[in-house]
Amino acid sequence: MTSRIPAALLTTGLLLTLPLSAQTTAEKAAEAEKAATPPIDPATVKNDSSYGFGYRSGRQFAQQTSRFGLSLADLDREIFMKAFFDGAEESEPTVSEDKINAALQALGEQLQAREKAVAEQNLAAGNAFLEENKKREGVTTTESGLQYEVLKKGEGAVYQAPPAGSPPANKQFMVKYRGTLIDGTEFDKSPEGETVPMTLQVIPGFKEALTSMPVGSKWKLFIPANLAYGEQRRGPVIKPNSALIFELELDNIQDAPSQPNFAIPPQGQGGQSRPRAVSPPVRVPTRPADEEAPKDKE
Repeated sequence: MTSRIPAALLTTGLLLTLPLSAQTTAEKAAEAEKAATPPIDPATVKNDSSYGFGYRSGRQFAQQTSRFGLSLADLDREIFMKAFFDGAEESEPTVSEDKINAALQALGEQLQAREKAVAEQNLAAGNAFLEENKKREGVTTTESGLQYEVLKKGEGAVYQAPPAGSPPANKQFMVKYRGTLIDGTEFDKSPEGETVPMTLQVIPGFKEALTSMPVGSKWKLFIPANLAYGEQRRGPVIKPNSALIFELELDNIQDAPSQPNFAIPPQGQGGQSRPRAVSPPVRVPTRPADEEAPKDKE
């Protein structure tokens, strides 16, 4: 009797062999490349990997603490490094937990007082700048207090908000932008010559511009602190009550890609991380988390 193997089983077997073959080929290529690469001197491995661990730890520390206004001038580097290795070696701390907690509490109070003073100074400076800026020819001030200057007049469509009671429009805005403080310090910009997608989940002043300017326009925005981040600090550059300036060019308004209709596993589950959002991470225009989302313009 002739044995018959179901076609589906043959197909499955074929599919299973394809990744295996590709994997084997990739492994062989990696092994060949590794064999062709001369080994790194052990001293170099130690030096470069030590620097890598230190650098990445420093970046992570700065990202976690800069939002509180902590700077390196607030730390003793020698004591910091000694404590770092004490902790890494799991040795007994030379300063008691009670003293550490008391010192951190006092430091927090110092930072709060300092941030309050910075916020007052920035608010006064920003208001003075905007008061003079609105007198310039070509600068328009909206009812909200946003100021803008048309650098290039667009002839395209303007965003149309959905009717009241309707679901929010699933749109993304293809833009080029550059952001600075009022003293000219640059804090962010889109890649040179490229447009990036952006939603309306942005600071109020940025949102007002996106929903008002025609496609093809390039505006210079002057955003008061209350339409930006208010008293929030956004890292070491954007301090509390900072007025912001953006050059913003709107290239297109288009439908945003649909969100996947499958469950996303938590971070680290099954060795996989969450996929990135539709829009790339744009550091500046993100609206503060504790603010309510402003309603779309009708």
